Amino acid sequence: MAGDTLTVGNVEIVVLTDAEVDFSIPLSQLHPGMTPERWEPYRRRYPEVFAGPDTWRLHFGGHLIRSRGRTLLVDTGTGPTTRPLLNNPPGRLLEELGAGGVRAEDVDRVFFTHLHPDHVGWSLTAQGRPVFPRARYTVHRADWETFQRPEVQQAFPFTYVDETLTPLAGLGVLDLLEGEHALTEEVTALEAPGHTPGHMAVLIISAGERALILGDALVNPAQVTEPEMRFAFDSDGETAAATRRRLLDRIEAEGMKVAQCHFPAPGFGRIVRLEGRRYWQGL
Repeated sequence: MAGDTLTVGNVEIVVLTDAEVDFSIPLSQLHPGMTPERWEPYRRRYPEVFAGPDTWRLHFGGHLIRSRGRTLLVDTGTGPTTRPLLNNPPGRLLEELGAGGVRAEDVDRVFFTHLHPDHVGWSLTAQGRPVFPRARYTVHRADWETFQRPEVQQAFPFTYVDETLTPLAGLGVLDLLEGEHALTEEVTALEAPGHTPGHMAVLIISAGERALILGDALVNPAQVTEPEMRFAFDSDGETAAATRRRLLDRIEAEGMKVAQCHFPAPGFGRIVRLEGRRYWQGL
């Protein structure tokens, strides 16, 4: 399989890269209140996150999960189209799958952590058919209903909802979740709101080992140390910060491994304590 693999008990998590970019919006706007002085220790600790003094270098993609004979895809990246806000080239997620011997029809379920454009890009073909023809497409009901609202769609500088999402309902392949939901016996979707109203994380428990796929509950490793650090794209900043604190507490208490899509690839790591503060440590 192309990309790096994290094994959690009997489950495999494979990171898939769709694109890696220097983001078009400055860090000073993405994280209001973070001064150059506050960023400095994180530049030293996580130099691969910074393309310049005020520029974020980030990874777009998804995670393939193999569990109990099932193949799940968590998020589908930016997709085949360049988006001006994202500054992304056409994505290569399907090429990564193919290089690892995974066909689109091998995917049983596509699970969206949330419905921002960089997580749903490879959902429909140009002809309006599911990219993953045998899969159920799954998302929290709150996100589906939120992103169907015209005023929410108009807040983005480009159209994407009707191109990549809305037809899924008419095609009969859409499942809407509410609350905690088992995707397999080893994989569970957890509510993690704040970044979007229906944002979810993915918990893996297998053979006594645990891991958490965070979606965009955290987007920068500095937020491990400073979970109150705001992110401009969080729909509810206070709820997002509370969710970060809750998830970090659980990760640390249960000794979980972590998979994070926007951290430098492969984005697998753990939470460690140094001088009483939490930090991200890559695996």
